[in-house]
Amino acid sequence: MITVTLKPGGMGDKTDPSKKPAEFAGSMAEAMENAFNGLLGSENPPMKTFKVDTNTPEARDRRRMFVAIAQGVVRHLKDHAGALAIEDSLNNVIDWHIDIQVDSTLL
Repeated sequence: MITVTLKPGGMGDKTDPSKKPAEFAGSMAEAMENAFNGLLGSENPPMKTFKVDTNTPEARDRRRMFVAIAQGVVRHLKDHAGALAIEDSLNNVIDWHIDIQVDSTLL
């Protein structure tokens, strides 16, 4: 059995604007922020991107939406784990129980 814990992300302490909060680092919300920043930079002409390694008020304003979306997605997956099934190539269910592990300190 493989166990992976989903980390939706959190805002962390706003008193240190110089570094990204640990609650945000390595999270689903951070992946969303990175994807958004990448899309901005890939436009032609490129749109203005933003620094992702700080915790400034501007970064927190932007991240609030990513954290809310990630927490909602993870909460929904956890609350509806019964809707997920693992099937083989013939669409036969091979495992009927999926346990979603969540870093609950961030929900």
